[in-house]
Amino acid sequence: MARLTVDTTNSGASSKSLVFCVYVSGHGWGHATRANQLIFDILKLPAQHKVYVISNASDFIFQGVIQVGAIYRQADIDAGVVQPLAYTVDRDQTITNLKLFLERRPETLRSEVEWLEQIGADCVVCDAPFLPCAAAAQAGIPAAIASNFTFDEVYNGLCEGDELDQEIRQMVETTIEDYRHADLLIRLPGAIRIPSFDDTENLVPVTPITGTFPPEKKKKGVVNGKMNLPCTSQSNVRSSHNNNKKRFERRIIDVPLVFRKYHTEREEVLQGLGIPKDVYDTHKILLLSFGGQALGKGGWVDPLPNGWICIVCCAPDGVTLPRNFYRASRDAYVPDLTNAADVVLGKLGYGTCSECIGHGTPFVYVPRPQFIEEYGLLKLMHDQGSAVELTRQDFEDGYWGEAIEKASQLSGRCDEPERLVAHNGGQIAAQTLEKFVIEWNQSNRSSLDQVTEEAAASIPVEAS
Repeated sequence: MARLTVDTTNSGASSKSLVFCVYVSGHGWGHATRANQLIFDILKLPAQHKVYVISNASDFIFQGVIQVGAIYRQADIDAGVVQPLAYTVDRDQTITNLKLFLERRPETLRSEVEWLEQIGADCVVCDAPFLPCAAAAQAGIPAAIASNFTFDEVYNGLCEGDELDQEIRQMVETTIEDYRHADLLIRLPGAIRIPSFDDTENLVPVTPITGTFPPEKKKKGVVNGKMNLPCTSQSNVRSSHNNNKKRFERRIIDVPLVFRKYHTEREEVLQGLGIPKDVYDTHKILLLSFGGQALGKGGWVDPLPNGWICIVCCAPDGVTLPRNFYRASRDAYVPDLTNAADVVLGKLGYGTCSECIGHGTPFVYVPRPQFIEEYGLLKLMHDQGSAVELTRQDFEDGYWGEAIEKASQLSGRCDEPERLVAHNGGQIAAQTLEKFVIEWNQSNRSSLDQVTEEAAASIPVEAS
C-alpha cells in the first residue's frame, strides 16, 4: 500500500504542470483567506501548476490570486451555515438550506464531474465542501481536504434533542460519505474532530498543537513523544471507494499555521486610513473585525477605553461611526490592519485567529456557542496566542473597555519556544499536495496494472 511521505525540501517536486481545483466554502471569509494563501503557494511551485478556485463566494475576495493566475469559477457547491450576525447561527434556516442542497445533489454532482473531466483536472482540494470529494472520485482523480474542520461536525453540533435531530444526523451521514472519498487530510492548527478521517471520541483531537503523543504511538514526526510539524499519521476511517484493489493509504498530515502575512508597514497603513500621526502616535489601536458580516445592535456612545481609537473592517456605508472610529475600505488587506493594531476584536474564526497569532496581536473574542469549530480555535489561541472573552451582551451594550485593556497587557504570542508552531503551513501544504497527486497516480496505476494482470491470468487458455 502506498504511503504519502512529506519532503519539506521539495526535492521530489513535480516537473509536470498539474491542474488543481480548489473548492472553497462560501461560509465566512476564513476559508477564502487561507485558501488564497495555499493557492499562492501552489502557483509559486516550479512546475507552474494551473489552479482553479471554485466557490459560491464572490470573486471579490479571490482577486489577489486571480491577479497572479488563478482562474475563478462561481458554482453552488456548498450549503454552509446561515449566520444573521457574526456570532449567531440560524439553526432552522441552516438545516433547510442543507436539505435543499442535498436534494439537488445528484444534478450538482453530475455537473461537477463533467466539468472536472472537461478541464482535465488532476486533483480536487476542498476547504471544506463535501460534494467535490465525491465528484473527484467519479472523475477518477484524487481529492484532499485542507481545513481545520468539516461541516459534518458543525451540522452535528446543531442537534438540540428535538425532532430535527434525526433528520440532521441522516444528512450528516451523506456529508461524511462524500468526505470519505478524499484520501488526504491536510489538517490545519486549531482543528476539531474530522469524522471522515479520525473517529476519535474527543471533539478536539490530540494533534501536534493540542498535546503530545506517547512514545508507543508510531507517527512520522514524533520524537520521544514530542511532535514536529509537518507530522504524518494514518487515518483510522476507510475510504468510501475502498476495495481490495485500492492501494493508497489514507493519511492525515498536520501542517504549520497557514495565514496571510502583512505587506505594508504600520505607519503607512494608518496614514492611508486618514488617521493623523499625532493621533496614532498617542493612542492605542483596536481593530474591529467580524468578517464582513453585520454587527450587533450598535449605537454605542463610547465603547473604547480612554486613549484608544478603533478601525472598523467592512462597516456598512450607511452606518455613522462613533467618535474615534475609522472606516477601513472594503478592499483593505486585513493582515496589514491586524499588524497595525494593538488588539483585535472579533469572532473565533480561523482567519482572524491565525492572523492574530501570526502577527503577535492579542485577541478579544465574542463567543459563538452554536458553532462547534470554536473549541479547536480557542485551544489554538490559548496555546499559540492571546485571547480574552467578551460576552455577547457586553459587546452589544458597548462595554468593551475591560476586555480590551486586559488583552493589551498580553503578548499575543506563545511564550514557550518549544511549543511555538511554525508559520509556513501554506508552503508545506502546497508541496504536500503536489507529491500527493504524483504518488496517488502511481499507486492507482499500479493497482490498475495488477487488476489487468489478474484478469488476464483468470482467462482459460484454449487448446489449439
